[in-house]
Amino acid sequence: MTEFGLSFLAGLAGSGHCLGMCGGLLAALAVASPGASAGQRLRMNLSYHIGRIITYTLLGLLAGAVSQAALFSFLKPHLYWLFVVANILVIIVGLATAFGLRRLSLAALDGVGWGFMSRALGRASSQATAGAFLAAGLVMGLLPCGLVYGVLIAAATGGSWLQGGGMMLAFGLGTLPALLAFGQLATALGAIATTVFLRVMGLAVALLGVLGLLKALVTMGVMPPLMLW
Repeated sequence: MTEFGLSFLAGLAGSGHCLGMCGGLLAALAVASPGASAGQRLRMNLSYHIGRIITYTLLGLLAGAVSQAALFSFLKPHLYWLFVVANILVIIVGLATAFGLRRLSLAALDGVGWGFMSRALGRASSQATAGAFLAAGLVMGLLPCGLVYGVLIAAATGGSWLQGGGMMLAFGLGTLPALLAFGQLATALGAIATTVFLRVMGLAVALLGVLGLLKALVTMGVMPPLMLW
């Protein structure tokens, strides 16, 4: 139970990170249907996050199964490189959000490799239904994220597919309150207030990405610990 509680707290404490990474997308989806009632917006917003949490849980189940099959020791170095790449992406997205560089932000997903994400978001924006938002959440749960990968690596050390899935489920639930509230309030905040908020959050996210990258490099032995200070 301790692992589940810590995973939930990691999601809760990392909500600011999540807002910096995906706040622009949440704001765009929140205003996808201007005529929707508050109840309809809540259902669509909740559907998106349910989809995202389902994907996190499935990733946790897979990571736990890999660990249970005694393959984790072989894959662990590769997972840390994945963690490095994810933190680099976090830095890029954070800075893009802070300085309004739309071409580098998650709000402008396009090109090779991102097309399926763009299509899912496009359907959610145009259809504005709970089903479309659920599908978008399922897809966006696959976005590379240093915070998600950090918990995922921890989930993979449990040696059980059930524990791995449970830890990622708990993590996803921890991120839910702040992200759900932001999605509901994005329209009320107004465009200017939302932009200012996201830019400040973007700088914080970029800093978190730098710290996560340094920690990953130290863990891998690429950088000596003293360089962190």
